[in-house]
Amino acid sequence: MDFSNRQNRFVPLSDVSADYLKDIEQKTKTDEFYPSYHIAPHHGLLNDPNGLAFYNGEHHIFYQWFPLGPVHGLKHWYHVSTKDFVHYTDHGIALFPDQSYDSHGCFSGSALVENDELHLFYTGNHLTPNNEPYPTQCYAKMLPTNDIEKYGVIADVNDADFTRDYRDPVVFKRKDTYYMLVGGKTRSKLGALALYEGRGKDSLTYKGIVNTQFDEFGYMWECPNYFEKEDKGVFIFSPQGLTSEDPYSFKNVFSVVYVIGEKMDVDNRKFTHDSYYELDKGFDFYAPQTYEDNEGRRILIGWLGNSKSEYPTDKNMWAHMLTIPRTLSIEGDKLIQNPIEDLESLRREETVILSEVRVPQKAFELELSVDSQFELSLSNDAGDSITFSSNGDEYCLDRSDMTYVYAERFGTKRFAERKVTESHTIQIFVDHSSIEIFCDNGETVFTSRFFITNLSTLTITDGVSGKLFRLASIDCGVVRDATRRVI
Repeated sequence: MDFSNRQNRFVPLSDVSADYLKDIEQKTKTDEFYPSYHIAPHHGLLNDPNGLAFYNGEHHIFYQWFPLGPVHGLKHWYHVSTKDFVHYTDHGIALFPDQSYDSHGCFSGSALVENDELHLFYTGNHLTPNNEPYPTQCYAKMLPTNDIEKYGVIADVNDADFTRDYRDPVVFKRKDTYYMLVGGKTRSKLGALALYEGRGKDSLTYKGIVNTQFDEFGYMWECPNYFEKEDKGVFIFSPQGLTSEDPYSFKNVFSVVYVIGEKMDVDNRKFTHDSYYELDKGFDFYAPQTYEDNEGRRILIGWLGNSKSEYPTDKNMWAHMLTIPRTLSIEGDKLIQNPIEDLESLRREETVILSEVRVPQKAFELELSVDSQFELSLSNDAGDSITFSSNGDEYCLDRSDMTYVYAERFGTKRFAERKVTESHTIQIFVDHSSIEIFCDNGETVFTSRFFITNLSTLTITDGVSGKLFRLASIDCGVVRDATRRVI
């Protein structure tokens, strides 16, 4: 299918033959870069995680999905759930773009668990008579049977304050009142956060723009996520259009930042906060969402990709994956990320790392003790490689020598200032074409794709020691929920 013809990006799934879908799934699943323990699409393009929640005894994960190819097109919500992040139930499509208000895409949103039901909030996109995109905030509900009912539009764009770059609702509740935050671009072409309020989930009133301590901080705020922990409020978002002269900041296509402050003053539409920090220093991290589970863990999952790069896997009709789940904790004005403990169940053979070790397969975890200066590289027999190093003051992730070097206009190296200068333990997760590196006790994280054919060797210098664990595949199941109804 030719996606340079943009009309093909809006072909309904029902208009495509079963043979076409079978063919592109075969290409996807046999790609050597397809992951084994990350959530990835059966075929087509995955992007933002949506509607994350612990509900009815399981972790529920939805994500944006365009099924027909590795491009952004007619978006659906896909749905999987798990009790342990190892064994998953594949529920298939949760939200179809099948109503007048979401006919051109069910865009990103969030979830709220209440009264034995999972309440879903998302941006529905449709075209005006003038063929212009028009977003509205929409509401749906999932019952314990996994049946989903759509209730339609609950909030329109406030044209006095915002343009139609306006999306990605996140909803929270205090006592008997619901609050919804939506990211957008103002009429002054600045990023901002809108606040809605109401006594019912489907009857929310626009209150205005939330006042923050940011001044002209990007032209659009996308994918907002807000949560409260004890006496603090945490706001994570993606301010588009930011650049920096220093080598450490805003080097991604679009970056993700967070601030920690006081609980949001909804009466006065005010959020008082500390300094901002980037959440990830790698090449491919965007649109993270968080939720709290039954153990009180705050869990984060992000999109392991970006919207502007063409990837070597595009030719095999798939793009992107989700990050591994991470637990979040607050230390002062910083968010600390660590791989969720459940993933230890995937560990199989353990290898003590010497100066060089053959990689048993392309899915493994490294648990390493690193000194102030070190270097490690992953390579194949031809010498293609990716390198992670520290000179004592900074870290560097260098993917300039991969088999497939791509997206060079966004750079081939990423740097971060080192926070823990003495020896400490870092964790690295590799899965065929993804790498997630957790340094500085979880304060510094690099998330990236990389493409090395026939990856075979891990090489380390003095200053590095540790273990390699081969990781088993997650079980994504083969039976989808054929009884689901979307009304």
